[in-house]
Amino acid sequence: MTLQDKATSVLMVTGSTVIGTGALSKQHYGGVILFAPKGVVDGTSAGTPAQVAAVTTHLRQDAASDPTGVPPLIGTDQEYGAVQRLKNGFTAFPGAIQLGSIDDAAQAASLTREIATAAAQEMLAVGVTVNFAPVFGVLPTNGAASAIGQYGRSYGSNPQHVAALVAAAVTGYQQAGVVSAMKHFPGLARIAADSHVTLPTLPVSCADWNAHEAIPAAAGVDAGALMVMTGHVLFPAVGDTTVPASISSDVVGKLLRGKGSQGCGGMGFTGVTMTDSLQMEPITAHDGSGAAAVAALNAGEDLLLMPVDPAAAAAGIVRGVQSGALPSARLDAAATAVLALRIASARIPRPPLSVVKSAAHQALAAKARAAAG
Repeated sequence: MTLQDKATSVLMVTGSTVIGTGALSKQHYGGVILFAPKGVVDGTSAGTPAQVAAVTTHLRQDAASDPTGVPPLIGTDQEYGAVQRLKNGFTAFPGAIQLGSIDDAAQAASLTREIATAAAQEMLAVGVTVNFAPVFGVLPTNGAASAIGQYGRSYGSNPQHVAALVAAAVTGYQQAGVVSAMKHFPGLARIAADSHVTLPTLPVSCADWNAHEAIPAAAGVDAGALMVMTGHVLFPAVGDTTVPASISSDVVGKLLRGKGSQGCGGMGFTGVTMTDSLQMEPITAHDGSGAAAVAALNAGEDLLLMPVDPAAAAAGIVRGVQSGALPSARLDAAATAVLALRIASARIPRPPLSVVKSAAHQALAAKARAAAG
């Protein structure tokens, strides 16, 4: 891989950037994220399973010239409930808040794992290899406002219960062959502000964080999550009062990857780290695509999601290595981690389209909805 190839390989770009353009035959991006306004997936007219499968097939064909010979990761946000990209013709499984409301903890975990397994089969059938789920955040116990909670994206306010369901979801997705990208480290569910439009603060002590967000985060890591997405949030407890977690070496390097910082327990995570979208306000308000990419990699991120200008992001990475602002060994480590995950994902066989919205999957969804009341 050339330096340019390494730079593009750590970028995951939007489907609209590459679908139908042949861009992947020239710029060898490490991943593509599919969006779906009202269920109409990028590159489709209706977002049906057959149309989505055709889009992902074309993406892999466009990427055939990649020097690694490995297709890109293809991801989407398939949390279910309020956040379900693959919708038209796919099974509508219950979302996190519904599963978290099941009184019987063992049943809740079992159903969560079964649903994640079935959901992964549907994603693989249409060529999606990464799911940006589950959300591991813990809701406030005092009923305070939560941007995550208002859309039902958390399993609840009990850290141990949330941890059990996060572990179940990670296990279900990954044993079926889909990469689980747990999000949003160090946790957004106890925050009222929306990090898409502002830079919020997680104003808790390390002791508080250790007793809440850290419990399900560690459970997901221990369950084998292959990817963790960081959020754009300030976490002053570890020392950063101006830098979002997604580009903070204290959060990514010491807290997520390492043994901890300032009394906050470390996760010791060894998988692929990735940013939340670099098109969100906390990043774009301060950095251009090139500077943001270098900052994220230096913080310890491996995969950079949705830079505003992918070409500028790649150029910034190349300049960073050439100038010494970004150690070449850091880029090599990130590119290697992403490539390893691409290789592993490419080896997973795809089930037939007949698994999508199958009778068995619809029965499972109905069973879970009944258990949730």
